[in-house]
Amino acid sequence: MKILILNPPDENVVPEFADTQGKGFLEAADFGKFPPLGALYVLSYVQKVLPHHQYLLLDCVGEDISHAELGKRIHDFSPDVVGFTSFTISLIDVIKAAETARQMAPNAHLCLGGHHPTAFPVESVSLALFDSVIVGEGEYAFAALLECLENGGTYGSITGLYTSETIHHYIDPNMHDPRFHEFLRVPAAYVENIDLLPPPDRSHIKHINYKSIVGLKNKLVTILTSRGCPCKCTFCNVPYKKYRPRNLELVVDEIETCLAMGYSEFHLYDDLFNITAKRVEEFCGVLERRNLNIVWDFRGRVNGITYAALARAKAVGLRLISFGVETGTDEGLARLNKGATIAQVEQAFHWCRELGIKSLADYMIGVPTEKCEDDVRRNIDYLIQLDPDYAQIGILNIYPNTELYTEAVSLGLIEAGRWEAWSRNPQPGFRVDHWNEFLSDQELVRLHRESYRRFYFRPRYILKRIFELNSFHELRSNIIGAVKLLTKK
Repeated sequence: MKILILNPPDENVVPEFADTQGKGFLEAADFGKFPPLGALYVLSYVQKVLPHHQYLLLDCVGEDISHAELGKRIHDFSPDVVGFTSFTISLIDVIKAAETARQMAPNAHLCLGGHHPTAFPVESVSLALFDSVIVGEGEYAFAALLECLENGGTYGSITGLYTSETIHHYIDPNMHDPRFHEFLRVPAAYVENIDLLPPPDRSHIKHINYKSIVGLKNKLVTILTSRGCPCKCTFCNVPYKKYRPRNLELVVDEIETCLAMGYSEFHLYDDLFNITAKRVEEFCGVLERRNLNIVWDFRGRVNGITYAALARAKAVGLRLISFGVETGTDEGLARLNKGATIAQVEQAFHWCRELGIKSLADYMIGVPTEKCEDDVRRNIDYLIQLDPDYAQIGILNIYPNTELYTEAVSLGLIEAGRWEAWSRNPQPGFRVDHWNEFLSDQELVRLHRESYRRFYFRPRYILKRIFELNSFHELRSNIIGAVKLLTKK
């Protein structure tokens, strides 16, 4: 069989930071392009256990493949099975891509996977274009589906794989599986021992230049050293709560494979890399034993590091840490259940400055503790005082299946069921919710723009960035970023 794994185009993504006119400021796509690692993991696993099939990955986002061009790509490959990765905010594009696939390969089996069916399983099986959906991690379930399709068997008993006819037999309103976020109400596909999975086969994406706006080069590779996040931030809807670390020897095997392919900059893409400082030091120890000094960065928390761990990481090439700071008061951090304090934030950024490690603050405005525009401005005052090398500022998004969403519904700030209804019939004009108890979307978007410009257009900051440039990619990214900040309305 011919198996196509598809990351659809992103031409109709629901805006996260839109005002009442549907206009926003900077969105996630403005900060770079990253490989669809989940889809790549699924593809790499099924091609290992079922090597006799023909496989193709199309990352329409990474390759800038439009909906108009996608039809020809699907027609030329003529797949028997198409697996779609998805996020809820990209659902319009997912459906348009499925319509194209159905037209170009009318007999193909279309399977929907990714984050969306895990968040909205019942709504996903109601989308008639798809023959099946996978709830949870797709490696084992998709392989079992392919075997059934090849051999003519039934697939109603595959854990995590559902159709509109089967899902209602499995719904359990009282279900609680500690491996998952508590919103899940049907059994999900799951990989307990992620060391058994082969690493992503990057031969499928080596022709694509992925990059981060805060990276050094335009040939970035992303690496997972774990899956899952046990933290309970009130705004986060990450579905996998059990932390599963990979064997770090296997991780560094993967890094060495990437080095041999010509990659030289590594972004550790875990939901939480530095779950402990010990984990950071163990990773450094493997790099040291193999005499590897690579350029790398990670996403992490301020309360999962020590000075000793950072110093050791710097010695083996750590360039940058993206810290989830979120907000600038202890009251705000407690409201978001971050499990960290402002003192810990300041200590982490001080250590990074002292050791010469670049820092990025992931930050938000519009948290419930900000009750007026001056509160937002004071929050940005703190960010400027913290003085990270970079800041990525968002408006707090209130997503379904989070504690803040439930609270916002109970307060009448959000209409209950609007995401479920839209997921059954996605149409343009839908927007992500924000905490509008005190400030409107119009005000938040205006303050969002103001916050970015206040942070990045400080003369002292501009001079510092100019003197610290290390590559043409950095120069180009800085120019592009400045143009966006100046011209986006």
